[in-house]
Amino acid sequence: MKKIIYICIILLLSGCAIRNLPPIKKYTIDNTVSINKDIMKTKNCQSIIIKFPQSSNEFFSKNIIYEKGLEKNAYCFSKWYETPNQMLYKIILLSLQKNQICRFVYPQGVSTQANYILGSEILDFSQNFIKSKSYAKVKILFYLKDKNGKVKNQKIFQEIVKCKTNNAIGGVEALNEAIEKLVTKFLKWINESIKN
Repeated sequence: MKKIIYICIILLLSGCAIRNLPPIKKYTIDNTVSINKDIMKTKNCQSIIIKFPQSSNEFFSKNIIYEKGLEKNAYCFSKWYETPNQMLYKIILLSLQKNQICRFVYPQGVSTQANYILGSEILDFSQNFIKSKSYAKVKILFYLKDKNGKVKNQKIFQEIVKCKTNNAIGGVEALNEAIEKLVTKFLKWINESIKN
């Protein structure tokens, strides 16, 4: 009788171990950059170096973060293809190059003297659940320094976009839309900051 019970327990437990988990889906931020026709090309900006965005550890990971009240978690089966820092770095770099705000746009690590240095810090990049709805929230601090290291201007940009669905893909789509809006405002700000 004991053998039968052991065999039943083993069969029940082995059935749990065989269960397949769904594959992890990887998402990205669309880095196709549009040209902003409202921006007048600045004549007095020869060069700018773009520093890698800083952030807390949660945005240095590939986790897609969501918040419910005071609870902060990551989706289990949905991840970013790259960290938010890496994705935003590419978008900022490409946006400045394509919109020709400065004649030369250099990535961090280039050993050259530039007219300006652009730094940034990601303050929020998550999906927030409020009651039965969710919103994508992107909040980034940008600061512009001159070649002597003096801060010329700084500004916090924030965009909040309602998610179409309350899941990872809904959050990713809304974060993409929020980034697009934020970059448009950022380009106008940096263009004005360099002109003044």
